Amino acid sequence: MGLEISGLPEKTPVKLYDTSGKLLLAYPPLPSRDLLLIFPWQPRETYHLVAGSFSLRLQSPDSRPLAEIEVFAPLGSPGRRFLIFETGPIKPEEFVILSKDPCPEVGFLITSFVSELPVRIPTFEKTLVLSGEFDRHLFHHRICLAPEVPRRITLITGKRRLSLLFKRMVFDLKGKVKLVSWRVPTEESGYSLRYRREGLLVVPNPLFERLGYLLGIKAQGFSRYAPFAYQTLVLKNLTGSPLNLLVKADFLDPKTGKPVPGFYPPRFGMIGHFKKPLALVYLPPHGNAQVVLPIYVEGVSPGEYVARVAVYPLGEEKPLFVKARRIGVTRGSPWLAAGLLMILATGALYSGAIFLGLRRLLSGFNLRELSLVALAGAVAFGLDFLGGLLSNILYAFLGPFNILVGGLVTEVVHYAVFTAVLVLVPRPGFATLSGLLHYLMGLTLFGGLRATDPFFLGARLFVIEACLFLFRGYRRPWGGRTVLALAIADAINTLTSLVLHMTFYRLFFPGWYLWLSLLVKGFLYTLIGAWLGARMGKHLLGMER
Repeated sequence: MGLEISGLPEKTPVKLYDTSGKLLLAYPPLPSRDLLLIFPWQPRETYHLVAGSFSLRLQSPDSRPLAEIEVFAPLGSPGRRFLIFETGPIKPEEFVILSKDPCPEVGFLITSFVSELPVRIPTFEKTLVLSGEFDRHLFHHRICLAPEVPRRITLITGKRRLSLLFKRMVFDLKGKVKLVSWRVPTEESGYSLRYRREGLLVVPNPLFERLGYLLGIKAQGFSRYAPFAYQTLVLKNLTGSPLNLLVKADFLDPKTGKPVPGFYPPRFGMIGHFKKPLALVYLPPHGNAQVVLPIYVEGVSPGEYVARVAVYPLGEEKPLFVKARRIGVTRGSPWLAAGLLMILATGALYSGAIFLGLRRLLSGFNLRELSLVALAGAVAFGLDFLGGLLSNILYAFLGPFNILVGGLVTEVVHYAVFTAVLVLVPRPGFATLSGLLHYLMGLTLFGGLRATDPFFLGARLFVIEACLFLFRGYRRPWGGRTVLALAIADAINTLTSLVLHMTFYRLFFPGWYLWLSLLVKGFLYTLIGAWLGARMGKHLLGMER
């Protein structure tokens, strides 16, 4: 036996003292709003409760309780609890049942607080005997009620009587319940998930999950037996009477209209087996209630689906209303994740190698070559700066198709100058030094140093150097191999940049935009610019000789 407290702010310390000021119980700050203080209380005693900055003096009952009776009217609705004491008056209680069923089912959950408790319900000719303290029994039965005609049911526990008055009311609830909000995904508590797009379920990438387990970063992962996420609905009661509702959820394929099995609870779950997510809801008069339903995603393919909820009066088969909305499921590709890890590792390692070996790299170039490298880096910076200004203006008119026009400056002209100077300085490391100078000029003039710069810069320079090495571009820089190497390198760098932007800046690019960027801006424009630059560089080399 003890004291039950509800509605406390979370992490509130609680202490309980007796009349003399002696500490009986002390609870540390707990992440809960409800507490049960169990202690051997005495009748007709005063106790002092301290909860945070709030304090209250409580008077215990004149006698110990015989039993607790919780009434469910109708069965399945939230119960109302009554304590039956050895002495003292017992007031009759009234229940209003909103149901079209003439014989709704009601339930009585009886808990004994004495060694032996006989309970009689004369209306149903039922006698129960609860043996032992905290023995519990649930009795349910249908009672036939005429509309708005009350019927009395008496429960006799020992020598004490509890009178319950039941009245059934019938009226149309159409339009009396309103869906205030519907959020997907949420936490189990109903709060929206941070950094999660509304209406989108992001299934963990299996590669990252596996790495998390191996490295010990993740102790618990996604389980098919536990809900992956939750959906939360807020319902409003527009009537002056309490309502008991049933909410069911479905997930359908938008093409076939059939349920998608992976969204439903598994056959053997952690909380039992249900065919579909459902919840019982109690709506107070003119009040709101929150409904939280689980979502599973076992074996669900990435794509778009239809989430549907139906709200029923408890005990009826016809819904009050049915609402539907679109939700998306996305899952990271293991190949894309592996590519991202490789890009990050390559960019970081190559940036570190440049930082540690810059002096040695510079010593391999003479003064003439360093001057040409500086020229290439400076011209590249100027072209990118002007191209960026022009691109921003054109973006207001062309939108994402701006890459078709802006790429003519940023890719064709840039690689024409780059390739022309490369023909004059066919030495490994040229692309690294010119790209590094380009980056340092932008950093010096405009600032904007970011933690992601080593990944972007290192990966881009490594790809160019690797392609020139594999295609032997430094041996015959005016040849077709060099042109092809630069075109392939820029296409790879375009893809790398898009992947890093999606990762670090949480950007989304449609498939057609990715292909347009890779094939036109990344490959075609670079191919044209490198071909023009190779011819120009060959002429300059002849003039220099």
